[in-house]
This record gives sequence, structure tokens and C-alpha cells, in this order.
Amino acid sequence: MTKTVRYSLLVLLFFGQQALASLDKQGLKQFFQHKLDNINLFMQENHEKALHNPSILMAFVDNDLLTVWSAKNTIRAMLGAKRWSQLNPEQESQLIRAYEQTMRRYLYEVMSQYQGQIATVDSIRLNAKQNKGWLTVVLDSPSLPDLAIDLKIYKEDGSWTIYDFSFQGISFVKMKQNYFQTTFDQKGLEGVLADLNNKNQEFNKKLKVARK
Repeated sequence: MTKTVRYSLLVLLFFGQQALASLDKQGLKQFFQHKLDNINLFMQENHEKALHNPSILMAFVDNDLLTVWSAKNTIRAMLGAKRWSQLNPEQESQLIRAYEQTMRRYLYEVMSQYQGQIATVDSIRLNAKQNKGWLTVVLDSPSLPDLAIDLKIYKEDGSWTIYDFSFQGISFVKMKQNYFQTTFDQKGLEGVLADLNNKNQEFNKKLKVARK
């Protein structure tokens, strides 16, 4: 489950939020497929190089992904509205930055699991208000059974964000909620930050060496 979840995270993070509010379901499907095509191409051309030099992947993540992916919505959903409301703007920024680095680490780790998978948009389901829904993506692998992943989408300020995904009925956000909420309740924000930063230390060292 861990390997599948982490590879699914790679797909999750490689989407953008800049779909125009006026797009219908078919337009959204085409928009997200275009994003997937960029993912597929990047993985095909840079997989081996990124394994040996993580700065290649990080440049793609920083320039094309984290500028449009709603890390804020993901970590806010994990903490829950009540706990999130206790944070001031600076604390929110600290937590988002730490979590973004965690996602960079996840992405680097799943590079070793890439086996030529091709991601394709299958369908989009929207609610009655047309501001929330699920985007179903199929991962077609030459050596593994096909996998279907549901990505949770949300329209905010006229743009679509993706902040959660579900595999075989298991939501990533819900799976992580207990950890984040328990750590926050027991150790406060500083405890959450310390735990995330400790887990990222080894990756930070590799990235620092690669960027020299």
C-alpha cells in the first residue's frame, strides 16, 4: 500500500490548478489530460537522471507544480478547521513550507518505483454547485495491473485545486489526519514542524549536495 500511495502522490502533485472557471467537464478533462501528458513526458525523459540528481526533479516541482498545487488545502484538511484556525499567518506559512518539503521528499522516493506508467484521465464527477468533485485517473503500466486513482478537486477563487486522492476507497488526507491531529494536540505546532523537519533531514542533505 505504501508504494502505491506514494506513486499516487506523484500523480497528485503533478497537476495544476489553473483551469478556468468557465471550463465545462469536457474542458476540465482536456485540461487535466494536458497536465498528465507533461507528467508522462517528464518521467520518460528524466527518470534516471532525477534519481541520481534530485535537483532535476526539484526544479520541475518548484517551477511547475508547487506554485499551483494547494499544499495549504491539503495540510489544512489534515489538521482540521478547528486546529487550523488556531494558527496565525506566519505559523500557517511555516507549516506549509515544511509540508511542501515533505512532498518533495515523497516525490524523490517514488522515482525509484517508476516503471513506465502512463497516466490518463478517465472521468470527472462534479457536485451540483460545480465547485467540488473527483477526477479519476488510470495508471497504465507495462508490468503491473492498471490502477485507478480518484483525485479530489475544488474550485477556489475561480481556479481548480487538487488536494486529496483516494485509492481503493482510502483517502490520503483521512489516512494522515490522525497523525497530524494527535501530534498537534500533544506537542503543538512546534511538535508537528519538528517531526516533519526531522524526517526530511536526510533528503535535505542529498538535495544540498546535488545543488553544489
